[in-house]
Amino acid sequence: MRRLNERLGGARAGDEGFSIVEILVAMTVFAMIAVAVATGIVASLNLSHTSRSREVAIGLAQDAIDRARTASNLFSVVDSTTNTTVGGLDYTVRQVARWVPTSGSANACGAGGGPLAYKRVSMTVTWTSSSDQSVAMNSMVAPSSSVTAANLGTIIVSVSKVDGGGNQGVNVSIAPNAANPSGAAAITSSIAQTDANGCTYALNVKPGRYDVSLSKSGNIDDGTSSGSLGAQTTAPSTTVTVQTNQTSAANFNYDTALTVAPQWIDPNAPTTAFTSPSSAPVSLRRKAADYGPYAAGTTTQVFPYTDGYKAVPGTPSACASVDPENWTTANGASVAPRSIAQPAAGTNAVKAPVQIVTVKLAGKLDNALTATTTTPNANSGDPGCATSASYTFTGLPVGGTATIALPYGTYTLRSGTVASILNGVITITFASGTPSVTTAVGVSTSSNKVMLDPRRPS
Repeated sequence: MRRLNERLGGARAGDEGFSIVEILVAMTVFAMIAVAVATGIVASLNLSHTSRSREVAIGLAQDAIDRARTASNLFSVVDSTTNTTVGGLDYTVRQVARWVPTSGSANACGAGGGPLAYKRVSMTVTWTSSSDQSVAMNSMVAPSSSVTAANLGTIIVSVSKVDGGGNQGVNVSIAPNAANPSGAAAITSSIAQTDANGCTYALNVKPGRYDVSLSKSGNIDDGTSSGSLGAQTTAPSTTVTVQTNQTSAANFNYDTALTVAPQWIDPNAPTTAFTSPSSAPVSLRRKAADYGPYAAGTTTQVFPYTDGYKAVPGTPSACASVDPENWTTANGASVAPRSIAQPAAGTNAVKAPVQIVTVKLAGKLDNALTATTTTPNANSGDPGCATSASYTFTGLPVGGTATIALPYGTYTLRSGTVASILNGVITITFASGTPSVTTAVGVSTSSNKVMLDPRRPS
């Protein structure tokens, strides 16, 4: 009996429940299953949400395409960006519209060859949920009738800003060329301001030659318009020839003007005061093109190139000496630094590098001085001037020493007394002697010539 009780007691002792290890294993398995199920649910919800967002984006793009197709005036269909919120998500709809001529490729205004045939309209809808997403849609939209009547032509005006984008709101006038109209007739219909793409059009134009001009407050062109080639102007113009059943393009680069304040400065003595000549011109250079010259100390407006301008005193096209980069650089020497390119914002003090010179006037009563460029000495490194230039200084200390500034180059100096100043013309009675110059770094004298050298020992 006791043995039976011992066996039953042993069996009961082995049936007291799950061990802690078994419980942990069971919980781990349950957690893994629960995570997998939750992940699947979240993924399903995200997929459903993304699918719904994409459906909304496609609907927005299709609506925009439909509006373009039903537009009563296809010229009003231009680049645009709109924002809208649907279901708590922000969507951006970007429309790009390009005219396609019968010959040529699509571009903003449609210039490229042949009559305007249709517009290619591209829609891109973007939104952000868990990541940036987008859908795109394209369509070709044809005008309800021919843009221009038979045997007539179209003038396309394209106005671009410095960044390549269109300049909107520019006033455009078109008139028969005064010198040689070749059959052109006055355009009686009004010409709209340029649209968001910088485009406007003159339709049903009689064949001939026409002058196209622009105006917009505070704007200036880059000097490439045929009517003002090489000179930046606030009212640029160009001439186009219209042919039967063809388009003619008038293209301009025209943007908000950059205000600059040209000045003379000695880069090696920037704080030293000096007397400037009665005319202190500054030319602004960008690449190989020179603009100006402008009067030092007077603000002017120029096309806002993003890489700015460099300033050179005088007129470098007439005198190579004034530009330090034209000088032959000897061994162990380097060209003096030029003014750095100016930024495209704010009022900029563009600095043209010159040389300060100390001069003792020749006569006891002298109060004026002239410096005239002359032929450089042989092998001096001075590139010289094709056209002689002269600088006049007045109001100098009588019979004394003056501190003046001149562009680089080789000069002859004469001093004298101001006899009269009439209508800006200065008459000087010159003394018999020659002014003396204090030699210094960059200033040397030889054979009654003074050479102002931009090179400095390295």
